[in-house]
Amino acid sequence: MARIVYCHPSLTQYEYHVFTDLDFWDTRRVVRDLALVKRNFGNQPEGDEFPTQIVGNDLSRQTVAEIEKRVKKAIISPPRHVIVRSMIMEGFFEFDPMLFYPQHWTPDRMMRFTQKRLPMNQSTLSNMYQTVQLSWVDGKIRVDRVQREEIVNPTIRTAEEARKLFEVPSCF
Repeated sequence: MARIVYCHPSLTQYEYHVFTDLDFWDTRRVVRDLALVKRNFGNQPEGDEFPTQIVGNDLSRQTVAEIEKRVKKAIISPPRHVIVRSMIMEGFFEFDPMLFYPQHWTPDRMMRFTQKRLPMNQSTLSNMYQTVQLSWVDGKIRVDRVQREEIVNPTIRTAEEARKLFEVPSCF
C-alpha cells in the first residue's frame, strides 16, 4: 500500500501538498482530476523513493479525503524511472517484491503485476530487436533485456493502435 508524506505548509506554495511512493503514471490514473500530480525531482524526500507530488489549492476536505483514500489503497511498484535508469546503466533491474507487493500474493501474481507495470513502450526495455525477460533470482524479481528471435515491427491497422503507439511516455 502506498505511503504519503506531508509537506510542511511553510515550504510550499500550495495549500495541499503531499509526496507519495506511487509512480507518477500510476498516481495520475488514481487521482485523475481531483488534484494536480507532479514529479518529485528533489531530495527532501528523495525522488527515487517518493517520485510523485500531489498538489492543489482550494481543495475541500472531502476531496482531500478521497485523494488520500485512493492513494493509500493503491499498490506500489518500483518507479519506472528507476527501472529504466538501472536498465541503461547496469543492463538489468532487480528488486525484492516483498517490499512492494502484499505478502499474501503468489509468485505468479507478482510476476504478472510486474509485467503489466513495466514501461514496455520505452525503447530501453522493448524495441524491434530486444525485449525483457522476468525471472526469479534468490527471492528477487530480475528484469533482463534479451535479444528477440525475430524482428518485431508492429503493423498499424486502426486509429486506436496509432494513438497507443503515439502516446508513449518517453521521459521518466
